[in-house]
Amino acid sequence: MIHASWQTRIERPVETVFDYVADLDNEPTWNPDASNVVRVSPGPVGLGTVWEEEFRRVGHYVTTIDAYERPSVLSFDARNPRTDAHVRFEFAADGDGATLVSCVVELTMKGAMRIMEPLLRPMIRRQIERERPLSLGRALAR
Repeated sequence: MIHASWQTRIERPVETVFDYVADLDNEPTWNPDASNVVRVSPGPVGLGTVWEEEFRRVGHYVTTIDAYERPSVLSFDARNPRTDAHVRFEFAADGDGATLVSCVVELTMKGAMRIMEPLLRPMIRRQIERERPLSLGRALAR
């Protein structure tokens, strides 16, 4: 398993940040690996909402919100034939109108990807831990 985590402070209210991250339609604006994101379940975003999306180098995911405690806890379960991902966010008000965002990513490689995991682990961790907090902050600063 590949484990990565990061934290960042965003100068926006906690509800705004939570809602933005919870709606995966926004993901391509802050995650350059995500594209072709399509919500496949009806109704408002919440527990059980499902999307299909493409991820660079990995392929097609079916992603479901498996924890939704607005505005503090949000997690996604993403399934793919090559790699499963579980991504958990925690949000906390931090001062006057700012939000502290914490994220933990766990990737479970499958099949041939398991053989490559030791080689991929440092690159994937570095990319997630360095790039994601910056890109999310930039997206919400607009």
